[in-house]
Amino acid sequence: MASRFRMTIGRKIGMGFGLFIFFALLVVVLTNRTLERSREINEQINKVYSPSVDALVRLRNLVVNAHVLIKYWAQVESRTDAREKMTLVELTERDLPALLDRVDTLSAGWDREEVARLAGIYAELDRLFAMHSRVKNMLPSMESYKDPMVWLERNELAEEGGVLDVQTELVLEELDHLLEMQENRRKELGGSMLVSFDSLKFFVLYMGLALIAIGLVVSWLIVRGIVRPVHSLRHVLLSLGRGVFPRTRVVQTGDEIGDMSKALSELVDGLRRTTEFSHAVAAGRFDAEYMPLSEEDVLGHALLKMRDELGQRERILEQKVQERTEEVVRQKEEVERQGRKVVELYKNVTDSIRYAKRLQESILPPDQRVREMLQESFVLYRPKDIVSGDFYWVESVGEKVVIAAVDCTGHGVPGAFMSLVGYNGLNQAIKEHGHLRPSEILGDLNRIAYETLHKDRDKYIVRDGMDMALCSLDPRTRVLEYAGANCPLYVVRDGQLLQFAPDKMPVGGFDLEGRTFTDHRIKLEEGDAIYLFSDGYPDQFGGPRGKKFLYRRFRELLVSISQEPMDRQKVLLQDALNEWKGPHDQVDDILVMGIRA
Repeated sequence: MASRFRMTIGRKIGMGFGLFIFFALLVVVLTNRTLERSREINEQINKVYSPSVDALVRLRNLVVNAHVLIKYWAQVESRTDAREKMTLVELTERDLPALLDRVDTLSAGWDREEVARLAGIYAELDRLFAMHSRVKNMLPSMESYKDPMVWLERNELAEEGGVLDVQTELVLEELDHLLEMQENRRKELGGSMLVSFDSLKFFVLYMGLALIAIGLVVSWLIVRGIVRPVHSLRHVLLSLGRGVFPRTRVVQTGDEIGDMSKALSELVDGLRRTTEFSHAVAAGRFDAEYMPLSEEDVLGHALLKMRDELGQRERILEQKVQERTEEVVRQKEEVERQGRKVVELYKNVTDSIRYAKRLQESILPPDQRVREMLQESFVLYRPKDIVSGDFYWVESVGEKVVIAAVDCTGHGVPGAFMSLVGYNGLNQAIKEHGHLRPSEILGDLNRIAYETLHKDRDKYIVRDGMDMALCSLDPRTRVLEYAGANCPLYVVRDGQLLQFAPDKMPVGGFDLEGRTFTDHRIKLEEGDAIYLFSDGYPDQFGGPRGKKFLYRRFRELLVSISQEPMDRQKVLLQDALNEWKGPHDQVDDILVMGIRA
């Protein structure tokens, strides 16, 4: 029972710091409450009563100015546009309502007596400015000053000591009373703030002294009961850390440090015996005797096992090292051989793809051929990989020129194979089957591509297809026919972009039986700029945040460069793409075609 309630280190520290924390929290709570009260008083002074006094002083000045001006109106014959009259109208209709709104807003923080007095002032102000309105209505022009009846009535109102003077004096007296109340309230709040700061000074000073005293007591207890014994243990442990056994024994006390001192003494004795046994084993005396500290002494039993196994392991160590060395040499030779195979395979594949690139480029019309058919035009073509899934098709058929910008599913080798299917399909649909309307060409191309990609429908279904913008242009009449499969057409005319929407379905990916593509017939004007493109340019990541370029920014760029020559437009598009892309990789094949009507 006595050991259960002994004064342990944890209890000593807990009691000391608990008392310290209690007083510290008390100081924090009282200080915070005092500061909150002071802040509330300060906000009430700075946000309510100081602005209120300023607003009421302005209102008083406004009433005085209005009184002077209305008496001038009543007593001095003057035109309607006289400066004094115009000033009074502006003061009454603009300055007074704004100032009254300001006072109403501030009065939300006043007490009831102040609000009641303000309501009385408002009532007197209403009577005063009703008299002002009476004078204005009675004397609207120069001729009204000559009316005897008006003269009598205005004398009654505006003479010295008349009704206007009496009512104005009444309003000013009420305002002075309210201002005096506001000033008194502000002084009262200032005194409350000083009281709060005096309380704060008391809390900080005396509670701070109490905290210092408690801290000194706690420090003395810790030094006496903990630090000195721990310092003795530290000296022993540092000696052990340097490999030196201490010569003096640690004094044992009745708390946890005493328990540690006892355990440390036993540990030192055990380490001495362990050291002697280790020296014997290191000298090759594997028959040396050693007694573990207890049955649970893991280290002692491990040393005995080590003594028994060390000799056997020493014999087989060299054999294992030799075997592993031979295995590493064999593995290194195999890795080098496989590496040479991978390099050779990569070179063969890359050479094949580069040859495929030459084959793919052979189906694209040369720039000279495109210029012969479309004198003012450009083609921006940047494959992501060696070969591309995007391609363009330009051919003169009769008096028309057929232009197509095609984006096949995927990029690289799969996209290149799809581009061959699309190229052959366009040749069949236009040259062999004689279609010239874009919707008919896309429909026939869809049938050709679908039959090509879905010959063995029972085993698998190929979901690949093509997005395409297809145009038929008559240069003589400037009539452009367009149909699209997921690829829109842009026409820039006089700085405005006209967008023609495609049909939301691909070519060749699905059986589109019963569905047709939509034709758009466009009458071009001289100078119109026509743009066909794939989604690679708008989808390119880059910029300061690594985001997509997006179609909105792409449209703005096309409009900004539309008046430039076509060759210059291609350069500007390349520069804008490179600047946006920066260090990011190109994410897709890029194709943009521009034509000037």
